[in-house]
Parts: sequence; C-alpha cells; structure tokens
Amino acid sequence: VLVSDGGPGARQSTVWVMVQVLDENDNKPTFPEKVYQVKLPERERRKKGEAIYRVFAYDRDDGPNSDLSYSIVDGNEDGKFFIDPKTAVVSSRKAFTAGSYDILTVKVTDNGRPQRSSTARLHIEWIRRPPPSTLPLLFDEQFYNFTIMENDKVSEIVGVVSLQQRSTLVWFDIT
Repeated sequence: VLVSDGGPGARQSTVWVMVQVLDENDNKPTFPEKVYQVKLPERERRKKGEAIYRVFAYDRDDGPNSDLSYSIVDGNEDGKFFIDPKTAVVSSRKAFTAGSYDILTVKVTDNGRPQRSSTARLHIEWIRRPPPSTLPLLFDEQFYNFTIMENDKVSEIVGVVSLQQRSTLVWFDIT
C-alpha cells in the first residue's frame, strides 16, 4: 500500500499489509460412491462392537469447513448399527444370519456455516460363512511393499495384493 500525507511535496511511504483469506464453505462433503455394496459373512452376537464397513467422504474446503461428522439417518430403526462420528466406521454388536439384508443411509455433514451435507447408501448382504479350506493360499508375490505419501487422499489405492485363482471364496482380515 502506498501512503502519502497529501500535501504539496508530499512524502510517500510503502506499508506492507498482510491479508488472510478465509475459506468460504462453498463445497459440500462428497462420498466417492453413492452406493456401497458389501457382502459379509453371517456372525454371532458380540459383546464388543465389531466393525462392519467404513464409508468415508472428503471435502475440498479448508479448516473447520472441512471437519466432517457422520451419522446413520435411515435404515437403523431397530438400533442394530452405530457409526463413529469421526472415523465413519459402521459397527454392530448384533447377530446377522445368512440371507438377511440391511440398507443404511449414512449422512456426512461439514462444520461450516452454513453446514453442507451429503448422503450415501450402504447395502449389506449377509452370506453363509464357508467351511475353512485345507488348501494353502498362493499369493502372486512372496512379499508386498507399498509406499504411501503423507499427502495422499484417504481414498487413494495403496496397492493390490493378489492370489492365484481359486474355486472357493477367500476370507481375510486386515490387521
């Protein structure tokens, strides 16, 4: 900014002004998919809640405008499911039998003013758990190494772990 006292023979000075631009909440949070379809093995009732699936969203805003909160807004009338409002992990303590089907609507809301939100559907099909196989798993590689950059999006693919083709379903846990 150029400043002058305005008189004849005025002296001028330069003053630096720092301007901080605040983010406007002009983006709503977005789910990568509108419908998530998962098949999970039947399960018995658990004392501790067990994770079922994680639905996540992203928001292109910054600061509080991109702080997200998740809730189940439909399909949970009997209270079988709960969702962690920050991590978006859907869990349950209840039993689920093969052949049953649940459809949940998950809502994500940002912390902006005004708040913006989106929804996605989670379709869960409960299937029969097959008996354990006696055949060993044969992976395509002996070791898998993946590199993740700290600024990668949550939804980015890190790598693919693959098995040689089998005629039976493969059950796995990521630990």
